[in-house]
Amino acid sequence: MSYQTAGNVLVAIRAETTTGVACTTVTGATQLRITDSPGLKLNRAVVQSEENRADGLRTMGRLGYKTIDGSYNAELSAGGATDILIEALMRSTWATNVAISFLSMTTVAVATNEIVAAASDWIATEGVRVGDVFRLTGTDVVTNNDINLRVTAVSSATINVPAGSLTTLAAAATGTLTILRKLISAATPTRRSFNVEQYDKDTDLSELFLGCRVVGFNLSCKPGQMATVQYTLLGMDRTALATGTSPYFTSPSLTTGLGMIADDSAIYVDGVAVTDFNGFDLTFTLAAAGEPVIGSLTTPDIFDNDLTVSGTISGLREDFTYIGYYDAEQEFELSILLEEEETAPKACLGIYLPRVKIQALDAPFGGGDGAKVETRELMIGPQPAVAATGHDATIAAFHTSELAS
Repeated sequence: MSYQTAGNVLVAIRAETTTGVACTTVTGATQLRITDSPGLKLNRAVVQSEENRADGLRTMGRLGYKTIDGSYNAELSAGGATDILIEALMRSTWATNVAISFLSMTTVAVATNEIVAAASDWIATEGVRVGDVFRLTGTDVVTNNDINLRVTAVSSATINVPAGSLTTLAAAATGTLTILRKLISAATPTRRSFNVEQYDKDTDLSELFLGCRVVGFNLSCKPGQMATVQYTLLGMDRTALATGTSPYFTSPSLTTGLGMIADDSAIYVDGVAVTDFNGFDLTFTLAAAGEPVIGSLTTPDIFDNDLTVSGTISGLREDFTYIGYYDAEQEFELSILLEEEETAPKACLGIYLPRVKIQALDAPFGGGDGAKVETRELMIGPQPAVAATGHDATIAAFHTSELAS
């Protein structure tokens, strides 16, 4: 008899055609690059009789309604399952890259912190928005090419980027500005459900979980550590597959990009780079639940409702800036850009939060070693349905360098 080792496992996901039904096509799944994880599990309600028996014994209980829940931990990387799971959580669809030729703007001039067009309109015609991540290619200044840049402000003629990001270039018609793929809140949510396979390779046995929806995403960044994520799912049912029918999915695709670390990230508050943060946690939670019904052991669906976003930032206390933000209930923009450690163009994943304020602030008064550290608990909200000019109507925007798979 072979025993299953703890590490020789595989997790694969594939979008369902019909919610709660096993996919008939076993190709096209995607493998998750997990670290040690709880995984998904089947739970059963225990139904216990309260009968008072003459013999003083308790009647054997029954197992009833089924639920599926659990989570997967991973180190953050661009593309593949990351894109699929975030897209499902946001209940929206990734927009494709948008390439804008300098020639279509007549000419474009570059300063150290801005890109200026001679004609056309960055907002109305080209769709540039605050928080977008873009790259320049084909310009005559090589150091400007293939770096990931964040839009901190935009008007019809000018795109602003963080100070010192670029080298000056006179107005030219040669070059391309490409906005990377973006994911924002949808006006009407698009719900997605998945088959999730947990395959034990040593024993050649699989559990196939059905009707699974992504209901949580937790990102954590700390200096000197990998950027980590946790995906939380709820599901409808599970099928145990025997040897010979396992694995269910054939050759799931697997991304091979490098895991990202916090040390290679950049964090911006109102478009200005911040270098004194020493911890960043972001939590997306989709309110969701199954619903027991008479005559079935499974819920008809996982019913997902409002999405909320929260987070915390810890940083070295230098002054009372954030105390002032807290007292005044001052809103600000916050973004993080994570990159792989490689030569340009670097794979990246960006997150932009357009409306943030501090809802709690704590800094232990004294004692201990090192600097005094403030912990700022964040309240995060969406843009209005009709967003300000140059902004997306969203609670968050994700950006990735990876093309759709």
